[in-house]
Amino acid sequence: MNKTYKLSALWMMCLVLFGCLSFTACDNGDDEDTNQYIGGINLNVFGPSPVARGGELRFLGSGMDKVTAVIIPGCEDITDIKVISSTEIRVAVPQTAEPGLVVLKTPKGEITTKTKLTFTEPIALEAMSPVQIKPGAELTISGEYLNLIQEIIFADEVTVVAEDFVSQSRKEIKVIVPAEAQTGKIILSDGAEIPNWIYSDGELTITLPSVEAPLDLTGKKPGEVITALGKDLDLVKKVQMPNGDEVEFEVKSTEEGETISFILPDNMTDGSVVMIPASGVRVAVATIGMALPSDVKATPATELRGGDVITLQGINMELITDIVFPGVEEAVTPDSQSATEVKVTMPAAAISGNLLLNTGSGASVGVAIETQKPEFGSYGNEEVALGADVIIKGKNLDLVAKIVFTGGGEVEVKSGAPTELTVAMPTMNVETGILTLHMANGETVEIPKLTINAPEFCYIPVLPGEGTELKGGEVFDIQVENGDKLTGVQVNGQNVQYIVSANSKLYINIPQAASKATKVTLISSNGTIDYSIDFIPATEIENIVMDEMRDLGSWAGEDAGGAFRLYKEDLVKAGFAVGAKLRFNVNAYAYTQIQISNANWGTYTTLKYDATEQPFVAEVDVTQELYDNIMNTSDGWSDTGFIIQGEGCIINKVSVWYQISLETTLWKGSIDIAGWSGVEVGAETMFIDAGLKEGMTLRCYFTNIGAEPKVKLNSGHWEQITNGAVLEESMYAPDANGVITVTVDKDTASMLTSAQGWGSGLIILGQDCTLTKITIE
Repeated sequence: MNKTYKLSALWMMCLVLFGCLSFTACDNGDDEDTNQYIGGINLNVFGPSPVARGGELRFLGSGMDKVTAVIIPGCEDITDIKVISSTEIRVAVPQTAEPGLVVLKTPKGEITTKTKLTFTEPIALEAMSPVQIKPGAELTISGEYLNLIQEIIFADEVTVVAEDFVSQSRKEIKVIVPAEAQTGKIILSDGAEIPNWIYSDGELTITLPSVEAPLDLTGKKPGEVITALGKDLDLVKKVQMPNGDEVEFEVKSTEEGETISFILPDNMTDGSVVMIPASGVRVAVATIGMALPSDVKATPATELRGGDVITLQGINMELITDIVFPGVEEAVTPDSQSATEVKVTMPAAAISGNLLLNTGSGASVGVAIETQKPEFGSYGNEEVALGADVIIKGKNLDLVAKIVFTGGGEVEVKSGAPTELTVAMPTMNVETGILTLHMANGETVEIPKLTINAPEFCYIPVLPGEGTELKGGEVFDIQVENGDKLTGVQVNGQNVQYIVSANSKLYINIPQAASKATKVTLISSNGTIDYSIDFIPATEIENIVMDEMRDLGSWAGEDAGGAFRLYKEDLVKAGFAVGAKLRFNVNAYAYTQIQISNANWGTYTTLKYDATEQPFVAEVDVTQELYDNIMNTSDGWSDTGFIIQGEGCIINKVSVWYQISLETTLWKGSIDIAGWSGVEVGAETMFIDAGLKEGMTLRCYFTNIGAEPKVKLNSGHWEQITNGAVLEESMYAPDANGVITVTVDKDTASMLTSAQGWGSGLIILGQDCTLTKITIE
């Protein structure tokens, strides 16, 4: 006996490729009046053809799950369709079916096969005896041409092959019912590569073990022997308790009949005790009922806010161990408790739903509660200009924590009166439509449509979608309205170059250093508007200071076009600072020297190269010494920064190169971590405001490293982030500060951005070190 399996993907592919053997192909070819493809629904092949009446007809293609009916000549529309997947459907062929073209009905129209369906004559399943049978007993199947049958398939996909039949002839098959068989229709299969399946008209009922009635075990104790009277109990393979544990059992024959006995285990819980035969069907033997709180009433049960005390009155209330509020993971301990009454304080994060009263047995009782919601009354103005203040009037508006506009624009609500709320409308992702009021506990309320009028000055109607990658140092293009009004563009307050095309597309030259939440200002003749747009800064910045060719010759002077000056103002604009590099693009044609002097002609350094004619880049690190030497010369009146001279090369460009760190400092200070007492660091919204998310890196910097430095990190509500992270010498930063680095996964991001009103962003414990800085990158 073997299990049957669904067609594999490979077999399905073969079926399509070789369908001509027993399926009917549906190739469109050059026949223009064929209708094999309609609106994303495509019929590739159907079959088998010929097929047996009472057998199963299959259709393969794409969008097959959208077929609503199958029409076979001689039959009413077949709507009882078995959907295997979007690529395959099956229908049973009625006995009235006649040869002809088959039609598939779809919402897009009808698909007609190009070839006719034909029929085999005839394998027939006429009767089963008995129709109710016990596993292991003999089943007789009567019909026609049963000598062609190779398999009998019982529910659920339990197969008996022909060699295991008791007997087989043209008119009859006798077979032993497998122990795994379940109640359902049986299938006769001819065993072909694409087999004909003939289903029985009715179901074969498989006998299951039974008891006269499930026993009520209320009040029974662990260790007691339970005995139930029943039938066919020899079929039982295991007895399972409500928690899924199996227990030993014994089946006996007595004068009263068959009995099944088992002992109640120590960990018995509420629910049904079941006996399970080889087929896996679960049959109830008994029900265990534990005492639970009942007739529970909550006061108040509606218009609840965080901090409200709820009184729960009922029977068996002393059994309650803790209470779980909807929307809150952690259970809450009752404020007070007796056999008839429990009082509990509602957490701020709780939402409407079922309050679960947990008991020591593991069972729970639900009680419905409903939170108070903001109520809309009216708008101050039902039509407002984009970016203007929105006034909302109503009740309980102090519950609103955030407002989301149609289009996705959001605005946080810092505080509000119960009856009136005034918020500044975002200037992006805002359009006419409903507003959604978000409460601090996550519940939402939709309020009526607000009409947003487009401004008359130049504005961006649709900002880049979330996830769009925009980079600093590149040209940013976006569609605008009223582009003819635009007179200027600023990025973080600095004027930048821009172009508005004839089709109202705005092109902006974005600075290399533009980063997250860059402020882009469009200045028009009749107004301005600001947008906050995220860019990825170019981490390597190179700004040109001089880009003309100078042949240093053999220490040629300035008048001869050799020596040249770099001026302080140009250097500062290019980013000249400690940590940067001064770069020279060099073409050498002889032994090369490049002398770098300050405005007083004091030589700072001379670069020497046995160079070829190949171009190369010569670099000088900008140290503190070099910076002071150049920028703080004794003749402070001079605007000269460097004097460059030398021999054997041509310099055609000088630039300042530096790197931008994407690391953002969230907190700086000095806290001695000692004695394993929790130190609260940063505001509760520190990580929320910084936009912390999965994939970022969290770093904590330490100094004053002692003999045994150890640190534990916890979120502001005491969820552990790292377990006993130890500062080791290999983790020291170049400046001798110790660093703990945490890669922020999904769980950590959730911990650190879940404000719960506890007052801090991070709680640090440890010894022998001093916390100085917290950053993310």
